[in-house]
Amino acid sequence: MIAKNIKGKSFKGCVSYVMHEGATLLEAEGVLTDTTKDIIRSFAMQRSGRKEIKQPVGHIPLSFSPEDKERLTDEFMVQLAKEYMQEMGIKNTQYIIVRHNNTDNPHLHIVYNRIDNDLKLISVNHDYKRNIKVCKKLKDRHGLTYGEGKEKVKREKLNDPDKVKYKIYDAIKAVLPQCKNPNDLKSLLSQSNIETEFKLKRTTGEIEGISFRQGDISFKGSQVDRKFSYANLKKEFDKNKIAQEMQAKKVEQEATNKPKTGKLVGVGGIKFTPEQKQTLEDGGYIYLENMQLKDGSNVSAYLFFDDQMNQPFYTRNNPESFVKYGKYEMRLMDKIRIDAGFVTHATVKWYGIGNYAHPHLWKENTSDAEYKESWGDPRLPKEEKVEKKPDLYKNIKINRGRKR
Repeated sequence: MIAKNIKGKSFKGCVSYVMHEGATLLEAEGVLTDTTKDIIRSFAMQRSGRKEIKQPVGHIPLSFSPEDKERLTDEFMVQLAKEYMQEMGIKNTQYIIVRHNNTDNPHLHIVYNRIDNDLKLISVNHDYKRNIKVCKKLKDRHGLTYGEGKEKVKREKLNDPDKVKYKIYDAIKAVLPQCKNPNDLKSLLSQSNIETEFKLKRTTGEIEGISFRQGDISFKGSQVDRKFSYANLKKEFDKNKIAQEMQAKKVEQEATNKPKTGKLVGVGGIKFTPEQKQTLEDGGYIYLENMQLKDGSNVSAYLFFDDQMNQPFYTRNNPESFVKYGKYEMRLMDKIRIDAGFVTHATVKWYGIGNYAHPHLWKENTSDAEYKESWGDPRLPKEEKVEKKPDLYKNIKINRGRKR
């Protein structure tokens, strides 16, 4: 049994969604039920008594494990819904209980008016913690199955907006281990056509909230899953940053075999071929399978260096795949070098299909949110910086016409 407490602005949108074709209205309190429009009008009439309340809609999806399906008659589901509302302090107000049958997980929706019958506002303070306790209490009371979370939900049977929510959930889960900051997450999710939006503090401009959008459907991070609230995501970014730094040091210490002569020999028990050494020295990358670490484990990854051949980098993703980073769309290998604090002669997509430019990009401090840019190597004396910014109009033909 899993429940989620959602606040909203529009009874029309919420009621229309839960009362879609095939849904079953199990019980209603304080509303006319002849049509969906009657239900909406009933909620709206009571809500009009407290027009200053911005989010009068209470919406609770209540989902159960497939293992309990045989027990979940309409009557039992109504009982569970009422007990849930009672435990959560939702009483003396209008509500509807609607059963959906579009997934293998038996589930229902409670829509209630946060403006109660005495025009008092029903509090939802600390509803997340209370929700967890109440769900556990009801599962124990009725011997309901403890589910295994979102992984068991069959995505192919979902309809919007749940279909979009689970797509966002799966996408975040897949890319989160690679993310060390919010921009990493935004860039990787954009490749799945998912937009990431940040809520900033007015006083400091710091990020305090996050939401995700695909098409016209948007969810706050905590609505996708509580672990995807911005506060929890930030903890994951920090952990990933530490883990990636430790892994890089471990691989560098255990796998890299670079004699004092400066010549590349090999890594992790794999000896480089002459072609591989030349590729790395030319600023390219190679893919190595089953590099051996001292603990006996094997690692397969792409390998490349900074342009001074001092630090190796490893990634399981194609280093030449392009990612959006700052003002440019650049190669992943360039982004990794920049984030590590190295001056990078990057390859970025330029204006027009198939055009590329090669600015020097770097960060003065690895913790900086933005990188710096130069069209000449910033490490050289000023008079030696000869590279110029590409001419935007070089390949554009202008037909000025003829005078007659």
